[in-house]
Amino acid sequence: MKTPTTRYRHSRAAAASVFVVACLCVAGCPPPNEPIPPDLPRTPRTNAEIIRTIEINNRLLDRALWSNSVTVKARFEDSDGKEHPYNLEGSFLFDRPRRLLIDLRPGLGNKVMQIGSNDDDYWFWIEPEVGVMRWGRHRHVGKPGVDRAGIRPDHLVSALGFADMRLSEQGLIGPDRVWGKTYDKLRYMRETRDGGFVSDREYHIDRNPPYLMRVVIFRDEFGRRVMSAFLDDYKPAWEGGPMVAHHINVSWPREKATFTMWLARVRGVEDIEPEAFARPTDDKLPAGVRDIVQIDAVCDKQD
Repeated sequence: MKTPTTRYRHSRAAAASVFVVACLCVAGCPPPNEPIPPDLPRTPRTNAEIIRTIEINNRLLDRALWSNSVTVKARFEDSDGKEHPYNLEGSFLFDRPRRLLIDLRPGLGNKVMQIGSNDDDYWFWIEPEVGVMRWGRHRHVGKPGVDRAGIRPDHLVSALGFADMRLSEQGLIGPDRVWGKTYDKLRYMRETRDGGFVSDREYHIDRNPPYLMRVVIFRDEFGRRVMSAFLDDYKPAWEGGPMVAHHINVSWPREKATFTMWLARVRGVEDIEPEAFARPTDDKLPAGVRDIVQIDAVCDKQD
């Protein structure tokens, strides 16, 4: 025999079942103990809309970027295969399109590393463990016969997130579009010497605010990844200024090199003289930098 208590329990269970079904059918509630489904992906943007957003941010960079509060963790391999880790601090100066100067030192010590680029050249030196400055010319990038640089300052310029997205003048084709989970991946192709095509670079654009670059990838003529950069912690450089990634992590797999940079404070500075980005000559280098190597000298001879 069913007691009043039993009938009450059955009534409660039946009511609960009706409520769950009603939620699922009418209100759209998820079943008990099931996670709430994520939002559907945002409405896809066209390539033109994606590129326009990046170009608008680029135009806001109407002066040089400067920071005297930079922290860097890096690891490089020398010509003998020995790894050298670094924890450094220093300054950062960038002026579009490819003027860059990063000076680094261990705390309050003397400068031990410089990474630089100007309109024509790029360079990189470490003192004292490596004791070599390697440099090359932008016009030779990607040509046969170019030696390893250890680190590519020209890649670092692209990894800052202010790249020119209209690359037909550089002989690139694209962008081709791939839909990622959270990124729109824009890929550019280059025609090879045998008439084929190979992927040259990729820009992964965030589908969430601020809709800017989150990943930059460069590939060689065989399609191998030669550089990957991850950009994070976007903040405005100044009120009304461009959004700038304050955390940049770059790796060069073939060189077995990594470079992670944090920018604590960034501001804009005007009227920077081009001489500030001059490639250092022998008399401007520390005594511990014993050799200067042009990594693309063979290309100069072929010009």
